[in-house]
Amino acid sequence: MQKEVTKLSFNEMTQEKMYDLFELRNVRKHEALTTWLSELPELNEEEKMVAKIYQKRLIDNIDVWNDQELLINFIGPIFGSINFTVFYKLNWFAQRPLSGIIGEYELVGKPDGTIASGYYAPKVPYFSFHEYKKDINSNGDPAGQNLAAMLAGQQQNDNEEVIYGCYVVGRFWYFMVLKGKEYAISKDYSTTDEEIFEIVKILKALRNILFKRLGIEL
Repeated sequence: MQKEVTKLSFNEMTQEKMYDLFELRNVRKHEALTTWLSELPELNEEEKMVAKIYQKRLIDNIDVWNDQELLINFIGPIFGSINFTVFYKLNWFAQRPLSGIIGEYELVGKPDGTIASGYYAPKVPYFSFHEYKKDINSNGDPAGQNLAAMLAGQQQNDNEEVIYGCYVVGRFWYFMVLKGKEYAISKDYSTTDEEIFEIVKILKALRNILFKRLGIEL
C-alpha cells in the first residue's frame, strides 16, 4: 500500500515551518555561500552596460512597478545578461512545476525561476529564484518559500550537492545555499547603488560553479 503524503505549497512555507517539518537550520556562516560570494569574476563591458541601463530604469520606477513589472523590466534582463543556456545540458526556466517528497510531505510549486539541467524542460534543478515582493511587509516569507523550492530540488540531487537560491524584496537581493539540513542567507544587496555590479558578478560566479559541476567549458 502506497504511503499517503501531505501536499504543501511552496507559497505557504516559512522558515519556521521548514525547521518544524524538515529540521532545516539557518546557519550564519556556510562555506559554500562564502565561496560563492567571495570568488567573483570580473564583468566585461557589455555586462556592466546592461547593469547600468536596467539600474536606471529600476530607479525611475521602483516606487510604481508591481511584482510582475519588476520581473519583466528588471529582474529578467539582469538574469538574461548572464547566459546560462548550454544546449541539452543547462537552461534557465520560469514557472515550471517542481516537486519533491520528503518523508510524509510533498512540496509542490512553480518557482519564478529555476536553473536546471535539460534544455526543453528542467531535469535536475541546481538553483531556485522565488517570490519577489515589492516590500518586506508583503504577505509571506520569501526566504521560507524559496527554501521549500530548494529542498524539493535537493531531492533530485541525491541530497549531496549544494543547492543555490536567490530571492528579491523590492530593491534588495538575497542569496542562499542549502546543503543537507543547513542553509545560509547572504546580507542584502541593493540594486540601486554600486552593489548592482556585485549582484551581476554573483550570478556570473553561479554560472561558473554550475558549468564546473556539469563539466562544461567556460
